[in-house]
Amino acid sequence: ITLPTAKDIETYCRQENVALVVIGPEQPLVDGLADQLREAGIAVFGPGHAGAQLEASKDFTKKLCDRMNLPTARYTTCENRTAEFEDIYEQGAPEVVKADGLAAGKGVTVAMKPKQAVEAVDACFDGAFGEAGARVVLEEYLEGEEASFFALCDGTRAVMFTSAQDHKRAFDGDEGPNTGGMGTYSPTPVMDEAMNE
Repeated sequence: ITLPTAKDIETYCRQENVALVVIGPEQPLVDGLADQLREAGIAVFGPGHAGAQLEASKDFTKKLCDRMNLPTARYTTCENRTAEFEDIYEQGAPEVVKADGLAAGKGVTVAMKPKQAVEAVDACFDGAFGEAGARVVLEEYLEGEEASFFALCDGTRAVMFTSAQDHKRAFDGDEGPNTGGMGTYSPTPVMDEAMNE
């Protein structure tokens, strides 16, 4: 399958008088498709390359949180097995192992035992997630529910939307591997009006 280039998409938009392009997949955003279409004068919903780095690299996002003093779980980023294995046994379980790059929602393992963490690190470095697993972020396990809160921003203004939660684990009772694409529910009951405000 040959995917269309940014120029192909621009040409199609002009031929069909497309007023707005909504980019869904993460990789084209990381590759700068939104930037290229905006430069061509085509309206786009989606972040440019710089904004998409937040999703493209867990390490990038963690370092940004550190720089901006934003609360985030304790973490270590490593590029070889030796450092990871030392860290796994130093921190103990549970621990979260993340492929640094884009892995279609599948690159995160919540390891309840050190053996699971070692297996997850091995999977990353053995190529289970391609280039996404060339670096690994080991993260402190935080217990609780995760929710997302959405807003549309144009750089100076923000319009608040609502909250949502993912179905994170594959099986009932919060069991099984993390998974992407299983859907969400919105609004989420863990976000009350006070939290929204």
